Amino acid sequence: MSQRNIFNFTSTETDIYDFLMSHKDEVIKSNLRNLAKTIHVSPASVLRCIKKMGFNSFYELKFDFRNKLQAIQVYGQSDHLIDISRDFFNRPLLDQYQNTITDIKNVIENSKMVFFFGIGTSGILAEYGSRQFANFGINSFYNKDPYYPFQLIEKDISSTVMVVLSVSGETHEVIKQITSLKNLKCKIISITNTSYSMVAKLSDINLSYNIGEEVFPDEINATSQIPVIFLLELLARELKKK
Repeated sequence: MSQRNIFNFTSTETDIYDFLMSHKDEVIKSNLRNLAKTIHVSPASVLRCIKKMGFNSFYELKFDFRNKLQAIQVYGQSDHLIDISRDFFNRPLLDQYQNTITDIKNVIENSKMVFFFGIGTSGILAEYGSRQFANFGINSFYNKDPYYPFQLIEKDISSTVMVVLSVSGETHEVIKQITSLKNLKCKIISITNTSYSMVAKLSDINLSYNIGEEVFPDEINATSQIPVIFLLELLARELKKK
């Protein structure tokens, strides 16, 4: 069964899918019961998700993940990057983004300004996203300052939408800024690697791309941002004013 034809994931199955795609090493080393315990779901729920992904068994999923990780070691990082891209663009949940994007369009079209925020690499992409939106006639700005004093603003900014970019979705400074903005009734849209991160849960709407996280020993997060660039450009084009 083609993964492209599977669009009926439940919310629980979406969370399971997010975890599987973001923790391939852990999936390979784990058994079904322990994995289900880690995700806080039943083994039967994990199996249902796996079958909707196009695999006949947990073993078959692990075999596929193992082959992909071994290919990285054999063929190098350039092929690894191609594999990440191919995996992202061919996955079944990609088409389900459309429902979320429709919700985002409704929120942004009823706002006066879109404000992009991120730190580090995500800050650079926040600037890129802001420029992409501006290119299509959308009133947008960006901020890369993790200590910007949003908490001192007293005016209601409910007509503003904040697009927050965060790979881990757990950065303390980002969470603090979101909390300040929510107190100002600002709408929060986030793009994160997983849908179960704190940033995702604090957001009004979340887009997650769910690829394997790559963190170097010196705590540098080098997770590919190809999906983020795609989502930013997709949103900009969807929102293009006629």
